[in-house]
Amino acid sequence: MLPNTHRLIGLLLICLVQLTAVAQTESPSLKKIAPEALRSDFMVLRDTMQKIHPALYRYNSKKTIDHIFDSCYAGIADSMTATSFYALTLFTVAAIGDGHANCKLSRNVLNDFMGTTKVFPAMLMFIHNRAFIFCCKQNDSLTGTELLSINGQPMSKILQRLFTYITTDGRIQSRKNWEMPENFQMLYHVLYGAQNSYAITCKTKTGETKKAIVQADTIKNFVCKSPFTRPVKYLQLSYTADNTAVLTLQTFFDGFLEQTGENFKKFLDSSFNDIKNKRIEKLLIDVRSNQGGNDNNGALLYSYLTDKPFRYYASLETATEKFTENGHSLLGLQQPNQNSFSGKVYILMNGRSFSGAAEFASIVKTNGRGIFIGEECGGGYYGNSSGDEAMVTLPNSQVTARIPLIKYTMAVKKDNYADRGVIPDYSIYTSIEDIIEHRDSQLAYALKLIASN
Repeated sequence: MLPNTHRLIGLLLICLVQLTAVAQTESPSLKKIAPEALRSDFMVLRDTMQKIHPALYRYNSKKTIDHIFDSCYAGIADSMTATSFYALTLFTVAAIGDGHANCKLSRNVLNDFMGTTKVFPAMLMFIHNRAFIFCCKQNDSLTGTELLSINGQPMSKILQRLFTYITTDGRIQSRKNWEMPENFQMLYHVLYGAQNSYAITCKTKTGETKKAIVQADTIKNFVCKSPFTRPVKYLQLSYTADNTAVLTLQTFFDGFLEQTGENFKKFLDSSFNDIKNKRIEKLLIDVRSNQGGNDNNGALLYSYLTDKPFRYYASLETATEKFTENGHSLLGLQQPNQNSFSGKVYILMNGRSFSGAAEFASIVKTNGRGIFIGEECGGGYYGNSSGDEAMVTLPNSQVTARIPLIKYTMAVKKDNYADRGVIPDYSIYTSIEDIIEHRDSQLAYALKLIASN
């Protein structure tokens, strides 16, 4: 399955680089679209989802989903801008509970919004349902503070509302935190209206409360350099002083690995050979921010952690047919690798451990093969919808919907939650100071925990 390639903050940076000149008389992001045209677009979205989405009712009943479709359709009573209609489609798709489904604005409208619309002028990070200021060029003293309120509204209420527009599997909150930074400015602007200034309340790391007023500005004037960059190598093996092996796997997507000259199968083979030769007894597998990739790589990785045959997928199906074992090799019984590791296994994960990485975590969890550290996994425990996908551009608004076409169901035992990801045995969250100072406290915590076990 293909990974969700959204990058934290990176989308904003890419858009700024690609901004095109727009004539003074044109403003695509402010142009109103007639309600009849929007209702027609919405029906195209609804009809297409109902026909081809393979798991539309995985987390909610047909009655509930139909009610959401009906309510959103009824809400198109007047003309709307493309950005407002886009928010409506986001809300609709998010209600389904499919992290692989999403909507995007046309490049023309997005570029115009980024370049001309004045919005909340600080870059934010979201950690465990709290908002933090990563940078604010208007007032450097706000950097690193927790944002408590905007214009008298508590951030807890603002986030509760905005989170309903962020897609995720089921009701997983951890992934919403990681996806929010690239969506916050637009969603806040659409839902709370244009503002000339923002009265904010913040809390410093020492607990001091401070108030400030910041002026609305265009993103090009306040965007900061992203603290997250694409790695030189996605796959790494290292060892600690007390002989714990650390396997860092930042993608399962062969397409990314080809760009860096890496090969997943060869890397695992050489790594587990080395681990065996060194007689390592503890292994930490770091899949933080691994958004998945090719189906077989997660199963291949698990084959190195077991000495028993295992099942990976229980079923794969589209809206109209089911796959057989002949149609997909991972539906059959999988064999352990002859060089499998028998020691203790620890999995370090976060809300961006998604898709194929989440599938791997589910199989580790159901077989009791590892101890989980970090944040709730970003993908559903029981599976997801992904694989092949359809891209549908709504003709009047030019909003494009991404609709996955295959429902994946994992071969897992029943768990406590039907709509969550793998929940860590030991929870540890990154801090805003960690992000600003490029410090990895989650890894440090995990290694300390492993050393004590």
